Amino acid sequence: MAHEFTEDQIEEFKDAFELFDKTGEGMIKYNECVNLARCFGYNPAEASVHLLLAGGDEENLPTKDDMANKSLSLEDYLPILWAISTANDPGTYEDFVEGLKVFDKDGNGTVNSAELRHVLTSLGEKLTSAQFDQLTEGMEGPNGAINIEEFIQKMMSDKDEVESAE
Repeated sequence: MAHEFTEDQIEEFKDAFELFDKTGEGMIKYNECVNLARCFGYNPAEASVHLLLAGGDEENLPTKDDMANKSLSLEDYLPILWAISTANDPGTYEDFVEGLKVFDKDGNGTVNSAELRHVLTSLGEKLTSAQFDQLTEGMEGPNGAINIEEFIQKMMSDKDEVESAE
């Protein structure tokens, strides 16, 4: 994998990389790769990063032990970050509306708050309860429903603040 980052971008990445380098040896643990990518506005799935760390070999994905103990240098990380940056598709507003319509049982543009909490805190890239509470603050109606379009607008505008509530 190669990358096409500018020198300015590489300097910015180097500064952030050094913050994650806990030993000062120019290396970060595999398990920091996702968080470091998120510092630059990317939101890769952990499974995608694991696959990149394995060089695309699904048979050789890093184990939990590998994630905690194996390290890589900035030079090794840059091609991974490039792959993340070029593959990053955050989805459109319409994509999110379409996805949440599955939970709109009454067809009125709302989703049950408890059901949405369950889905977002227990499936896929899970939110914490604190993140969910922050994201939905003031949105729940008297019947326990959340307006889908309002939720998506807030989710898309508050992405950085919600991630920091971990």
